[in-house]
Amino acid sequence: MSEQGTKTITGDQPAYRMMASGLDLQMGVAAALITTMIWASWLISVKMGVTSNLTTFDLALMRYAVPGLVFLPFLYKSWAKVLNVPKILLVGIVIGAGLPFFFLSSAGMHYAPVSHAGLLIAGSFPLFVTAIAVMVYKESLSRQRLLGLTSIGVGVLTLILLSFFNGDDGVWKGDLFFLAACFCWAVFTICLRVAGLPALAATSILGLVSTALLLCLYALGIVESGMSLVSANVLLGQFIVQAVLVGLLTGFTYGFAINRIGAESTAAIGSLTPVIATLAAIPLLSEPLTVESSFGIMFICFGVLCASGIKIRLKK
Repeated sequence: MSEQGTKTITGDQPAYRMMASGLDLQMGVAAALITTMIWASWLISVKMGVTSNLTTFDLALMRYAVPGLVFLPFLYKSWAKVLNVPKILLVGIVIGAGLPFFFLSSAGMHYAPVSHAGLLIAGSFPLFVTAIAVMVYKESLSRQRLLGLTSIGVGVLTLILLSFFNGDDGVWKGDLFFLAACFCWAVFTICLRVAGLPALAATSILGLVSTALLLCLYALGIVESGMSLVSANVLLGQFIVQAVLVGLLTGFTYGFAINRIGAESTAAIGSLTPVIATLAAIPLLSEPLTVESSFGIMFICFGVLCASGIKIRLKK
């Protein structure tokens, strides 16, 4: 691993916007692309899960327990680094990608289609990242980033307002849940980048804490399980997506991408998520491509690319 791949601060540039170069850059882009495809499959999987007898508890347990335990040796190896990370960053990592994010995403799926989830969770991500950057790091906005963020905002408003005025059975409620989940993910991403923890160690912390909270909720009778009510094939399919692909594989690829190409460039590549998820939902879930989804895809994807500045950076 090159020095550029591990460095977190250079000059006056915030840590979460640092990028590697050469092979590290190419590997970071590849990791982001893999993560994007898995994200799309995760959205489809959660939608299928919430429309079956599986509960959010079941899906979350698969998502967090397996990576928490499998990556425990990496957490042990990096424990000294963990102790040096400010506690507020650790809290941001655990809350941002933990149970609040998962439950908000799942709640949104009860109201809105997968296309909206992809657009609002992955697509609105740079909007929240930049808002945090401006408020916390006092960053200024270039014209390109401002144009991109404006386009994202237009796409989000178009999606929500058209859903509201079309009277789509509370779809707008699901959209609001997705926006809240997106904010959580933005907090997680920035905290992960600034903390500088190895990706697998951070994934283990996230998984273990989330699993402990889930078991407490189950013991108190606040959540229930529906695993006994579904077939083995359904359980296996959800386990592969939630535990293996999302929990284990993206536990590495997402953290790797963030540490190589930064939060905003990762978000730019992640703008492909709603496109992939929307197209996949047509044959898999029989979800039609609506007018609001089409407008949202155009505005939000264009906005993410502008706001991230990835085209400019890749020329360096």
